[in-house]
Amino acid sequence: MPLSPNDNVVDVWIVDLQVPDQTLQRAYDVLSDDELQRAQRFRFPVDRRRFVIARAAMRKILGRYLQTAPGVIAFEYTEYGKPRVAKPPTNLRFNASRSGERALIACTLGREVGVDIEWINRDIEIDELAKRFFTVAENEKLRTFPADHRHQAFFRCWTCKEAFVKARGEGLSCPLDSFDVSVSPNDEEVTLSTRPNHAFIVNRASDVDGIIRMGNQKRYKIVASPHIDQLHYV
Repeated sequence: MPLSPNDNVVDVWIVDLQVPDQTLQRAYDVLSDDELQRAQRFRFPVDRRRFVIARAAMRKILGRYLQTAPGVIAFEYTEYGKPRVAKPPTNLRFNASRSGERALIACTLGREVGVDIEWINRDIEIDELAKRFFTVAENEKLRTFPADHRHQAFFRCWTCKEAFVKARGEGLSCPLDSFDVSVSPNDEEVTLSTRPNHAFIVNRASDVDGIIRMGNQKRYKIVASPHIDQLHYV
């Protein structure tokens, strides 16, 4: 069944990257030549499989919106590497992120969108990373959390920042410490302030850490897809 995106909504697809071998083999069939070449450059099979499934899922999801076969979709890239659909012509905008065995694919109409997901069950030096990439205000806020909540608070802030940078599509030319995120582990919605004074809304759900849409719309919905095999198209 084709999908009809609403210009007031961000659809966020949650994709499980752990799939049977036969599903992985079918996923290769929808990738372009350059995507196949990128897949071969991964050193470890697990990383190659995650890339292939995430990319194939993205093509199948976009194919449902565009009512076209996923293998014929062509992409173009901005000077900072952000992908857009070049063929067929469309005002559909999307962004994708993956970490561990999960990927997120966000889709909306007419405005740029950014999404980020991070695997938080890993041992990293969050204090050092925060000092390097977060603003003074964010570091001060992070230090107020109890030790057992600080790890989660760090990733909440990090994913929101990454999603904003990806929505802008300016790569590393937009430093993470050039804007402030007001973040709390329990907030469903937080404010993001850039300099000079521009405010954006960061929407969250229990399974999605950070979704940024450039503009004032705040609504979003979550479209869960356990496996790529369920992403049929018309």
